[in-house]
Amino acid sequence: MAVSLKTARKRKVRIVKRQAGFSLTELLVVLAIILIVGSLSIPTFSRSIDSARLKTASQQIASIYQQGRNLATRDDTFHELLVSAPLNGPAQICVDVDGDAACEASEPQIQLPAQVQLISTGVPVELDSATLGFSPLAASSTTYNQQNIGVHALAWNGRGLPCQRTSTTSGCSNWTTTPAGAGSVAWVQYLQMPQTSGTVAYAAVTVSPTGRIRTWTYASGQNGGGSWF
Repeated sequence: MAVSLKTARKRKVRIVKRQAGFSLTELLVVLAIILIVGSLSIPTFSRSIDSARLKTASQQIASIYQQGRNLATRDDTFHELLVSAPLNGPAQICVDVDGDAACEASEPQIQLPAQVQLISTGVPVELDSATLGFSPLAASSTTYNQQNIGVHALAWNGRGLPCQRTSTTSGCSNWTTTPAGAGSVAWVQYLQMPQTSGTVAYAAVTVSPTGRIRTWTYASGQNGGGSWF
């Protein structure tokens, strides 16, 4: 049976109305859901960025340590890694190739992000011999030549081993005496970075008595403790 022109037009109008799109209420509901999901994900995204920045900084330190080791073995002599003094802007580390206790533009060096701070103590859980298999020195307990630009720091000898020297005229030895007793020189450098969430993230770089360099990240526990991995 043929459909009249008037009936066909009414059907077309109903189809067009059904395809008109979302109502204002539906759009507002969708927008509210997007805003809620976005507000929940922003803190997680910020923490991920902070963690990546801190990890990159620890890898930078490991890299400059390795450069110092390579140069010391190449030159068959000891080279110190100078660390800029705290509160003097972004932390800098360089390999003191010419031994003048200063960083020149021609010497290998890095600059860490401004948010990352180098610390010796104050981490929630320190890396100790139970975790490392050796007892490391920190910046506050090392001895070396007095530096013009910073604090006492790590040095490498011509055999590619971490070393210290007790005066400006002594050699750089892989054996040292600490408050805990005599032992091979090993090293730990801690890093901390305030996060946008209000917490503080920690990382570390260690050097074993045999010269093995490793980066570490600290994971906070739910009950106030934490662990390094």
